[in-house]
Parts: sequence; structure tokens; C-alpha cells
Amino acid sequence: MFLLPFHVIGVSHAANSAERVGRLRLSAERTDALLASLRARESSAVLLSTCHRTELYWWGEEELGEWFVTEVIGDTGDAARGSGGPNVRIDRVDADLAVRHLFSVASGMQSARYGEPEILGQVRRAWTAACEAGTACGPIDALFRQSIDAARHIRGAMGSDGDPTLGDRVAERILMQCRTRTASANGDPLTPLRVLVVGSGDAARSTLEALRERSAGGGAALPPMHIDVTSRTDERAAATAERFDVTALPWTERDTAMVAADVVIFAVHVTSPLVLPAFEAAVVTREQPALWIDLGVPGAVSTDFQASQVEVVPLKAIAGAEAPLLQVERTRRASSALQHELDRYARATHRLQLGARLGALEERAVAAAIAHGDASAEGVARRVTRLVLRELTRA
Repeated sequence: MFLLPFHVIGVSHAANSAERVGRLRLSAERTDALLASLRARESSAVLLSTCHRTELYWWGEEELGEWFVTEVIGDTGDAARGSGGPNVRIDRVDADLAVRHLFSVASGMQSARYGEPEILGQVRRAWTAACEAGTACGPIDALFRQSIDAARHIRGAMGSDGDPTLGDRVAERILMQCRTRTASANGDPLTPLRVLVVGSGDAARSTLEALRERSAGGGAALPPMHIDVTSRTDERAAATAERFDVTALPWTERDTAMVAADVVIFAVHVTSPLVLPAFEAAVVTREQPALWIDLGVPGAVSTDFQASQVEVVPLKAIAGAEAPLLQVERTRRASSALQHELDRYARATHRLQLGARLGALEERAVAAAIAHGDASAEGVARRVTRLVLRELTRA
């Protein structure tokens, strides 16, 4: 591309534990205070803080690396920049690599769950907050606008979460559970299977669609079920429940629902386990065994969770053999789209810089025309056109 005075410094899940990165996540109030500090310095910067990363993006010759370490990392421990220190690893990239980093972060290519959609909204909100604070003016504003547009194109090329048959495989696993449940009933009538879906994203929708199709007689039919869905955002749970004609539960009631459910499907994105070993005491009262299917990456159920009444089935036991190949293809498409968007940004930026230099080019053309004894309007126009075309061919 070309050298730009654009920089990124930060802490992410790629080089630090989820617990460490989570501790560094900035509250809205803390973000506002830090942006006010940047405004006082007349810095052109954006602060992005999520459960997976806390990063400072800035434009200009000013050095803000030490400011980030002092003001953002603060007293969380010694920071080891560029090395695997005992506490926090801080990474930094500059110029065209910083632009690549921003585009790949906004599109979800740098997320713990590849391609997750939430990050694009988080980048947009971080940029909006900086605009409102007065720290995202000029080139950095244009760059973030371009990154959001680029992320949409990259996500379009990337496609949705790989395996389109995941919901069917979840349904098959539930059917196996139903057969076991029927055999253990010794002919006694069974109550409807209670199913709880935790999450409202792509995996949850794929699962609910498969369960709805099986309940309607498609494929190997499932027995009568009562399905509840819960999500960290109650509004999204309600919308998902309405779409699939199931029941929405408040997020605050999830623990009680998990204990009562015969099948729990974890289709929620978390940075640390949602179910810890301490929850074993809550399910010890169950009379019938329960099936928990964990589709999370990383898992929503702690690997240390052990309860005789619960069978935990991880994603790797559900995903098909073709899932890794689908992910490779998805990554290839995203990488190709990312390079296309970077090239597009480079061309646009070069033309913008050229436009700012048109006045100087015109002066050079006039001087050249006079030097060659051709100061007519036509002569100047020819030389301006020649210079502009020469510059444009470099874009």
C-alpha cells in the first residue's frame, strides 16, 4: 500500500487469556473519560473495547503508545510488549498493517469465533463514541467509514458459519436421547421433551429450524417438545421465539430453566464458560438424565463440569467431517475479499491525496509551460492533464 501515520496498539485474546482481556474491558464511563483525555491532547483516535480486545487506534505523528500503557492498562500488572510476559502482552502495528488489522477486526476475521457478527456493531459504536467526543475527525473518520463498508463486503464473501447441516445433526442427537428416554420409561406415558436453546445467533436459528422441520414430519420425526429460548438480550430472544413459535425466557431465568430442561443447547458466544463446576450442585436433584449440547467456541460449559445426571456433548462431537474444509474455504474467501478491500482503500486514498495536490500540480504545469515558451491556456491544460494522468497511473 503506502506509509500512513496510522497506528494500533492493544491487548487481545490472540496473545492473552480470556480472564486477563476481560479484566481490561472498559466501561462506557471509563471510555468517555479516556476519550476526553485524548480530546484534551488534540489527538485523533478511537478506543475499541470488547470482551476480546481493548485497542487504541490513532492517526498522526503523535506517539500514544506510552499513554495507552499508562492510562488504559493502568495498574493491572507489568505489560510485556511484543513478548510473552507473565501478565499482559501488548501488540502494535503501524501504517498499512494497521489498516489491514482494522479491516480484519471489523469483519470478524480476528475474533475468537471466526466471522462472528457482533464485532462490526462494536467497531461502529466505538467510532461513533469517538466522533461524539471529538476525537475522530479527518482521515481517521474516513478510514473507519471505509472499514465498516469493507467489513460488510468481506462478510458477504465469507458467508455464514460454515456447516449448513449443524442443526440437523443436533436434531439427530436429540432423537437419540429421546429413544433412550423412551426405552427407560418401560411403556409409561412420557411428558413432552423440555428443550432449552441458549442463544439467538446463527447456530441457534439453524437448530430451531431443524427442530421445527422434524416436528412437522420432515426426516426422522421428533416426539412432542416444549422449546424455550433465552439470550443475553431479551429482545433478541423474543424475536427469535416469535419467528420459530417457541417460548422466550428472560436471561435471568436461565439457570432454573437449565436444571428443568431435558435437553439444553448452548448456542451462545462467550469468552469464558457460562456453566462452572459449582453448578453441579444445582442439577444433582434431577431424576432423569439430561443432554447438554455445547456448540460454543470456546465452550459454554466448563471442561471441569462433571455431573452424573448430565451428558455434555461438545461441538467437535456434533460437527461433520466436512466442517474443517468448509472453514478453510470460508477463510480463503474472506482473505481474498480483505485484500480487495485494502486495494480499494489504497486507490481511493491515493486519489484523495492527489486531489489535495492539484493546486501544486497546476503551478508546476504553468512553470513548465512558461519555461517552454507555451503559456497559453491550451498549453497549460495539456501539461496539467499529463501530470494528473501520470499520478493516477500510480494508484
